[in-house]
Amino acid sequence: MENTKPIVELELYLIRHGQSMGNAGYGRDDLTLKESNDPLLTEKGLNQADLLGRYLSETDFEFIYSSGLIRAISTADGILRYQKNSLPVNILPILSEVGISPEYDGIELNEMKEYCKNAVLADGVNKNDPRVYHSTFENESEMFERAKKVTDYLRSRYSNGEKVAVVAHAAFLTILIFSIMGLKETPVFDISIQNTGITKVIFYKKGTNRYGDIVFEYINETAHLQ
Repeated sequence: MENTKPIVELELYLIRHGQSMGNAGYGRDDLTLKESNDPLLTEKGLNQADLLGRYLSETDFEFIYSSGLIRAISTADGILRYQKNSLPVNILPILSEVGISPEYDGIELNEMKEYCKNAVLADGVNKNDPRVYHSTFENESEMFERAKKVTDYLRSRYSNGEKVAVVAHAAFLTILIFSIMGLKETPVFDISIQNTGITKVIFYKKGTNRYGDIVFEYINETAHLQ
């Protein structure tokens, strides 16, 4: 093992969206279905996304993914703005936040492009597929199953050291992190994931890294906001 050179198969950056109107509070109760499920970023959130993009400007991503919700798409656009190369932002509905109302179907791709002109449907997502994935906290097994599908999706496509950014939401990212850790249910501890917090996970070729095949380099990095 000591003589084996670690081989990185995937460098994954899991990122929460910037502050949304939902996080900050609208200050009123008569919210529309769209406002309550798919809020815009606040001015602070847009600034956070910009700071995030600057911070990650030296990380040359090869792929960027986002949920189909506006707050995540807008944050992904902030990352894209400072990348050396123009990239598509791949919309992957399975990255949706937990607890989205089953009555909310999301927005169409043409509206997504208003928040990120490079938005495209991710590989395997068809134009008639739902733009939002619905799951609830009450069905924990379903949440973990969804998280595993995300990891399987990425691992089946990237194994040559690609740098991949995934922009999603606090509750689902928490479940995704637990799932990558090998857990199948919510543990007794929790993880704080702040707006635009970054979690970096390295997947190594099996058996090549002395410290394990999956290494969390950091969780909820927010140095860009300091």
